[in-house]
Amino acid sequence: MTATAAPAGAAAPEEITVYVDPDVPAGAARARSGRTAGDAVASFEEAERILRSKGAINARILTPGGTYYPEKEINWSYDPPGGDLTFAAVPGTGKVVFDGSRGNRAAAASGYYMTITSANSNITVSGRTIQRYTNGGIRVRGGSGDRVNNVTIKGNTFRYLGNKHSSGGIGYGGVHITSASKVKITGNKFYYLENRSSPGAIHGVYLANATNSSVISGNRFGYVSGDPIRTRNNSKNNTVSGNKFWRAGTYAIFSDWRFSGEACGRGNVFKNNTVGRTSYYGKKFGSAKQGKVKPIKVLMWGHDAPTNANLGGCSPAPVKSGGGNRYVTSRPW
Repeated sequence: MTATAAPAGAAAPEEITVYVDPDVPAGAARARSGRTAGDAVASFEEAERILRSKGAINARILTPGGTYYPEKEINWSYDPPGGDLTFAAVPGTGKVVFDGSRGNRAAAASGYYMTITSANSNITVSGRTIQRYTNGGIRVRGGSGDRVNNVTIKGNTFRYLGNKHSSGGIGYGGVHITSASKVKITGNKFYYLENRSSPGAIHGVYLANATNSSVISGNRFGYVSGDPIRTRNNSKNNTVSGNKFWRAGTYAIFSDWRFSGEACGRGNVFKNNTVGRTSYYGKKFGSAKQGKVKPIKVLMWGHDAPTNANLGGCSPAPVKSGGGNRYVTSRPW
């Protein structure tokens, strides 16, 4: 079913609330309406079915406080044009924690907590703790002909992500975005994002493949084994401001990278941030050596294998300082 936005001058569409409680027995899900906390459905797949059946445009998808161990990754595709969809906790019920360490390991821990492919709706994800997934937390996945726009990720905690904490493949990011625009990542905490193998491959926020005009502000990044902010392959006009970093980064705090056939970023700005003086490995920014790169820098760009010979090569510089950044020698929170 395809929902359409209300015509000009019409009353705003009703906001629908659907309750999802993963502790509800799965066999009971289709017998439930999802419209009250006491009649919650068991999965986000069921929540999508309910919203589609009603042609909902504006919706809240609420989960009660608790710790949940999903059997599989959430793949959210419901996408009413002009819609406004919010994922949050049921007010007053405490923290919502999604943990990938149990259940169907092949389906859950090797992937992400959630993948969003909705291109035409405003999506907000807030107030949850996401932990112990191998690939990462939230994946915003657009394509070259079907870009995702206007996703907001705020007030969440991403922790213990990557293959140091869960067996499987490689961790890529707390928030991993491709082919998207106007993503807002605000007020989140990114702690202990670490790979044992390929430690430099995991980032707090990873913006790739022409991810543009996004804002990363007011977040905390601590103990991230890769560069906590990474743009890649023609990602432009992203702003990183007012964040705090501590013991994070292999080569840089904010790096732009490209491989064969990929393009330099452009217009990315780093401003008013607070940066711990040393990297994840205790190497001092501006002077120390990491691998074949010396010195490691707060802002860095290059291509292919990270060596001094492969640094630079873009004009103008893909990442620039907007001023107001400062170093600290103790944890800034």
